Amino acid sequence: MDVTQLQGVIRTPGASPVTTPALNERSEWIVAQGLPAYAEMTRRGNGWATMSTAAVAALVVRPTTAAAFEIWNGWATGAKSMIIDRLFWFNLVSTNVVEGFSGWAMVTAAKATVTSGSFVVRGSSGKAYQGPVIAQASTSALTDAGWFPWGMGFTKGAGGVLPMGVVEARVEGRLIVPPQCSLCLHAVSSVTGDTFTMGASWYEEQISIE
Repeated sequence: MDVTQLQGVIRTPGASPVTTPALNERSEWIVAQGLPAYAEMTRRGNGWATMSTAAVAALVVRPTTAAAFEIWNGWATGAKSMIIDRLFWFNLVSTNVVEGFSGWAMVTAAKATVTSGSFVVRGSSGKAYQGPVIAQASTSALTDAGWFPWGMGFTKGAGGVLPMGVVEARVEGRLIVPPQCSLCLHAVSSVTGDTFTMGASWYEEQISIE
């Protein structure tokens, strides 16, 4: 009879380096999440984020071949993918009317790099970013790979100041940007003249894309 033995490594200083996990009376291996959900990825220094700084006008139709903000994964083919954690949009300038907006995103196929790397990638654990991911505002000539709305949308009454005009989408890995591909973002508003900044946070890991 073949026997499979499971072993685990304990990282606590001074602990035995390898141990055999215990099973309960039903031969179940019960695993508890000791740290908060995203603490381990952040502890490893894999968490990053960026956002646009100059507001771009929203669309009043579904996005197609233009993006208000494009984040390009510059890792070489077969290297690290961007596992998207969250997306966010902020209505920076609004007209003085009742309005609403929603955030949209798509992942492209492999494509040429964007032309500007002026947007800073920030770390989630105090580390400076050394990777090849770069971003550009207001890109065009994209291939429409399928735009979809993310987040709950936002509506407001009359008034031009919008301190709460934010939409957040907790993606939590439901979007993955392989090497040489882009994450594209745009906003769709009910009125013309509204402008937005937007961005994303992600983890970088080398994984296979099947």
